[in-house]
Amino acid sequence: VFANSTLHIPINDAHQVKNTGHEDLQVLVIISRPPIKVFTYDDWFMPHTAARLKFPYYWDEQCVQESQKDEL
Repeated sequence: VFANSTLHIPINDAHQVKNTGHEDLQVLVIISRPPIKVFTYDDWFMPHTAARLKFPYYWDEQCVQESQKDEL
């Protein structure tokens, strides 16, 4: 990933954004299919299988309670 790039993460793929440069990293995330699953890690080296799931996240609580219809 480089400056002004766009990337797509497939559904249910674990991923992590890490700044490897010296300047601040700014990321804009667009989510088209809420709710999302947020995982927290104790450090950069923790494997995904050891991460803690925070679900539903506060902005997803209403989405989880409403019936979901997939328009795709």
